[in-house]
Amino acid sequence: MVLHVTFATRSLGPLQQLTERCERLTIEAYPLDGFLLLRGLGEVDELADAPEILASGRRVLHSARTDRDLTLLLDGHADDAGVISRLANRDAHVLPPIVWRRGEALVTLLVDDKADLLALEAEFPEARLLSKREARGGPQVALASPLFLPQLTEKQAKALLAAFNAGYYEFPRRATTEEVSTSLGVARSTFEQHLNRAEHHVVMAMLPIVRMRAGLAREEALAVYSRFSRELGLYVRLEVLGDQVTGIRLSKEPAAEPAGADHPFLAEILEHIRTGEGDLRDIPLHLELTPFEREVLDLLRTIPPGETITYGELARKLGRPKAARAVGNAVARNPAIIVIPCHRVVPRSGGIGSYSAEGGPETKRKLLERERASVALPSAPPATKKRPARRSVR
Repeated sequence: MVLHVTFATRSLGPLQQLTERCERLTIEAYPLDGFLLLRGLGEVDELADAPEILASGRRVLHSARTDRDLTLLLDGHADDAGVISRLANRDAHVLPPIVWRRGEALVTLLVDDKADLLALEAEFPEARLLSKREARGGPQVALASPLFLPQLTEKQAKALLAAFNAGYYEFPRRATTEEVSTSLGVARSTFEQHLNRAEHHVVMAMLPIVRMRAGLAREEALAVYSRFSRELGLYVRLEVLGDQVTGIRLSKEPAAEPAGADHPFLAEILEHIRTGEGDLRDIPLHLELTPFEREVLDLLRTIPPGETITYGELARKLGRPKAARAVGNAVARNPAIIVIPCHRVVPRSGGIGSYSAEGGPETKRKLLERERASVALPSAPPATKKRPARRSVR
């Protein structure tokens, strides 16, 4: 088993001194090979010319600023590399960012469940263990740094590596997608779908560095809000970037470190779940979608509560009557469930069909019932009565 272990530490240094002096400044630190990437949130004016940074001997190689945050790229430091190396020798790996706030750093490690946590704790001055939980996905767990790939699946990774090894990314190309898919023994359309998603994840992972090279920075910090829905028996997780929603999910467990449970968008979603009223079209979205996915999901937002539509009908409304299967794939990848009401899409054959969110068809049934949808909803299967054993007649 692989664990996420988080320590709080008051390791002395410029970031400890700076965040202790500036209580409204939060710093996310990303140790890179030979560099240190800092992202300041809150009172970033204090970070721009911080005497603690200037006196540390680190050189500011690049800076980028918006109204809400400041990003600095500093040269590396031997102390950083030393701590990370010692931890790696104990099979403990730092998961960036290291979050500095009020003179204290939160450091999350990826470790084996047999690791000596007391010995690891000793690596950090004035350390205390905050949490220890199982890392979902085992050794391939999603890492928090923007340089890692949180949502890259094994199939997507294999498609990307196969394309690279075959010379697909060379100029001129030495292989086509058809040739690579044939070598893998999969259909070309399947391979291209995995490859496109892999490329998307890689580009998104590298955007922070690309923005920095372009003299830009990410405009907002991602905030996660989570609250329990009694009607669904699940937690609703809302991801917000500035004033736009980037994702909505359902889960059995609350978010690990939410920004809170109170957000006007989350309250509106929960009220809709409770009453089945309101179409939620006023909630602004900022989603990473392909053009086709955006076309499908934008149309889906126009379907009001209480109504349903089939995959074929969606395809015909898009002017692509033969694309019902592609429409179904786009619906299944909906990153903002409920606000984009994919639960209102039902199969032509009847019933409610599948549902990709937590709880599956049962969750879909609850949502449609609340909206009083005009579709034959399956009722819970009746309890089977146990027949008495037959007596043998002699």
